[in-house]
Amino acid sequence: MCANYGIDRGFVGDGEDDGATSFDQIRPYTPAWQEKITGVSAEQCTRIAREFADNANKTNGRSMIIVGAGMNHWYHMDMNYRGLINMLVMCGCIGQSGGGWAHYVGQGKTASADWLDAFGLWP
Repeated sequence: MCANYGIDRGFVGDGEDDGATSFDQIRPYTPAWQEKITGVSAEQCTRIAREFADNANKTNGRSMIIVGAGMNHWYHMDMNYRGLINMLVMCGCIGQSGGGWAHYVGQGKTASADWLDAFGLWP
């Protein structure tokens, strides 16, 4: 986000103005730049971002990201979460009914009436 506002964060370019003028340039935070770090093609990154933004636009922010516990098992998982949350923030999905963030872990269990009764917890 800082790169889009032209904030100098000390990244050194190729001698020209460090701000990117297209998504194809390998400058900080462009799709081409992230490709070398993540292995996700610039084209796929751009396509997913545009599709998500288009859906958010068409539905007035009713785009939701549902995430399970799988990302929690990776180093720097907080950065993954931040990336997803940034998509929601930039597309106006936070605070919208049917939009935003849903974290599903899958570790919660529903107790049966028999189990609750066994422990004297059932009315």
